[in-house]
Amino acid sequence: MKLIEVIISNFRGYSDEMRIPISDLTALIGKNDVGKSTILEALDIFFNQGKIELADINVNHPQDEVVIGCVFDEIPDAITLENVPTSFENEYLLNPDGKLEIWKKYFPNKKATIWINAQHPNNDGYNDLLSKNNSELKTKIRSLGLEETVNLTINTVMRRALWDSLGDGITFELQLINADNADEKRLWPKVEPLLPIYRLFKADRPSTDEDDEAQDPMQQAVKIALQEQSTELARIADRVKEKVSDVAFRTIDKLSEFDPGLAATLSPEFRKEPSWEKAFSFSLTGDNSIPINKRGSGIRRLVLFSFFRATTESDLYAGKNIIYAVEEPETSQHPDAQKKIVETFKEMTEQQGCQIIITTHVPGLAGYIPISSLRYITSTDGHINVSSGEDNEGLINRIADALGVFPDFAPASEPHTGVKLIICVEGPNDIAFLTAISRIAHQADDGIIDLEQENSVVIIPLGGSVLRDWVNKNYLQKLNTREYHIYDSDNMDKYARERDRVNQRTDGSSARQTRKREMENYIHDSIIQNLFNVQIEVTDTMDVSTEISTLIRATNPTGYSPETVKKKLNRFGAQMMTMELLRIRDPEDEVLGWLREISAIVHSQD
Repeated sequence: MKLIEVIISNFRGYSDEMRIPISDLTALIGKNDVGKSTILEALDIFFNQGKIELADINVNHPQDEVVIGCVFDEIPDAITLENVPTSFENEYLLNPDGKLEIWKKYFPNKKATIWINAQHPNNDGYNDLLSKNNSELKTKIRSLGLEETVNLTINTVMRRALWDSLGDGITFELQLINADNADEKRLWPKVEPLLPIYRLFKADRPSTDEDDEAQDPMQQAVKIALQEQSTELARIADRVKEKVSDVAFRTIDKLSEFDPGLAATLSPEFRKEPSWEKAFSFSLTGDNSIPINKRGSGIRRLVLFSFFRATTESDLYAGKNIIYAVEEPETSQHPDAQKKIVETFKEMTEQQGCQIIITTHVPGLAGYIPISSLRYITSTDGHINVSSGEDNEGLINRIADALGVFPDFAPASEPHTGVKLIICVEGPNDIAFLTAISRIAHQADDGIIDLEQENSVVIIPLGGSVLRDWVNKNYLQKLNTREYHIYDSDNMDKYARERDRVNQRTDGSSARQTRKREMENYIHDSIIQNLFNVQIEVTDTMDVSTEISTLIRATNPTGYSPETVKKKLNRFGAQMMTMELLRIRDPEDEVLGWLREISAIVHSQD
């Protein structure tokens, strides 16, 4: 199951009910002590059977219960109750949006109660069927004369028959179903194992290789390795028992010479089976035999981030979603490492079943976060508000101003200095492709500029995917600089309009649209074979990334997603291209044509 929303009410600073949308990568942004960490700790309480203290209750409602809820998507199609397959939908346990919404209510020194907020039948006598036991359901079935048509041994079947008996007269309302009492207390134990694993990594905690987050994947690896050697280990254990028993019997035999009665009462016995797992302890040791937990805090955090990534890419958690919550991942990190951390988190969320939630107020880190992932937390007169950055330009502007996120370039201060040309593409993958091909083309023809080395050219992704991109895009309005736009043809109508608008300008700007579907359609088949070990014949119109991902996942269900394939193709595949391979895929020199036009614009301003 995938977490898509968090519900908090009466917990610390959250007085009224607040619903916070959660995406694959979510960044909580706001001032100190505004309520960012509260969200992460609320989730920790929810997922890891935590408890609350009296001080956790909001001061405005000291007598009320705390509510922490989670809404889930990607719900399993089936769930087994009373050893019979059914579903959340058949049991009317989904909210009006078709999602699974679970509430936990807390009060100090009391066990949390568990509820499912669902669009459930509200007809009298039919709104509490999940709480009735087999005997009670039988009685109701017989009262309606349905006993001849229903299996009276299966509660699921009887509930369905009772609800169906209402026909068009069945009515629904949103109500809380007690999951503790539902179905003779068999509902929640069936739901709980389906929940994601949640790991909270606090900013102020020690970071060592002995942390559970670090140890857990390694201990799982130990378990798997031991299972593979189970036959050999059993043989060793039997051999040890044999040797020790031989010594024990000899000891008893010798004891009988002193006290036959005592010796007769003794027999060799192993108290428990050997625990092989405890025989292995994991630690990382660096140069000069220095353990990692004695290294700098920044290094320790990077090691743990690597553990997180290794976990998501392994098959140890296959079929199980995992959520990593990280407070201030930029802590103790050099600015160069901050961008890499965000890229790592993005790659982790591209793996099936992994979500990342972070808190930050550092512009260098937040600038690389997708806009759809931003959650801006503010407090006014003691009331906390959480806003989403997606599709809200005013809010995005406020976030950028509050964090101090600035564009990656400045306007030319004088003619023929500074930025001479702005190349506008759709996203970062297009940048990777163009820069790689321009370097290859420059080596063959020095009249074509190497975009990565040309300081007077700036390439900007205009998809608005991250905060820094939006700042850059908005900043273009202040520049008196020519633009060269390249749009993919996968969305022909949308980008054709944009292309025409740019070409109608009078400032020398121009736009092109690819003849092939996307940049990766210009990459040769042999490169794909080397990168992914799959056979594919690339055409001009195919969705290359999706096709490759499908081929990979045919043999490895947890293999690369289309997003990861796309990134690898443009970042690494483009670098492996040659002029010969480019001409095979692009015999009309379309890509070289763009680069020659770009180079001519730059050279004309020298």
